[in-house]
Parts: sequence; structure tokens; C-alpha cells
Amino acid sequence: MLLWGNKMKRNMVTIKKKGLLSTTEINAFLENINFALPEGFIEFYEQSNGGVLSGENVYVDLWPLPDMIAMNKNYEVEKYAPDFFIFGSDGGGTAYCIKKEDGYIYDMQFIGMPDDASFICETFNEFLQNPNL
Repeated sequence: MLLWGNKMKRNMVTIKKKGLLSTTEINAFLENINFALPEGFIEFYEQSNGGVLSGENVYVDLWPLPDMIAMNKNYEVEKYAPDFFIFGSDGGGTAYCIKKEDGYIYDMQFIGMPDDASFICETFNEFLQNPNL
């Protein structure tokens, strides 16, 4: 369990990591995507197969890497939000996603996507430190 603090906003986010991935699983994921990933994304998944971010007013379930492509198909992201790739959720109606064009991180509602997509940050490390930027 890692703690990341943001002293300016006094918001502490706890990261509970899940099990490890093999190099084969990471490479299989990378071979099946054709878009930019945010800086730090693969480095995180080399250390954990997803996780849970929690803190004051924060809950993010980072999906397991081997499940992401299938989950995006199940949510019909290619049909409803083709410019995005979802990597997690708040356990409710909010999806956390990568904009394929630039690899930046956004949030949007599962219903209505992508009309309400909102920019969060440029890198995965920024997102881990404060997903509610």
C-alpha cells in the first residue's frame, strides 16, 4: 500500500495494489491497442494488476490490465465513445479513460459518453496522486 500526498490541497490518496502481471500479459495488452498511453501507465501496471485509489471524496477502481479490452467491448466504448479507452471507474456512473489521440486522462459518465468528457490530467502519476484534479 502506497500513500501519495498533495500538500497544497491536503488530500491524501491511498493506493491498494492488486497482484502482479507477467511480461507476457503486458505485451499482449500493448499488441492489442493502437493509441497513446499516458506517461506512467505501463510503469504502474508493471508493479500491479490494477488497484483501488481511495481517500477523502475519492474512490477509483483501476481495472486489471488483461480485462480492459474486453470491458471496453462490453461497454461498447468503440461505438459510443470511439476516441476514448476506459481503464477504471468510481464504482458508480463515472468512467476514467484515456483519450486515444493524446494519451491524456479524462472522466465521463457511462451514460452520455463522450458528450460530458472532462480533462483531468496528462500523466498517470498525476492521476494517481489526485484523481479529482
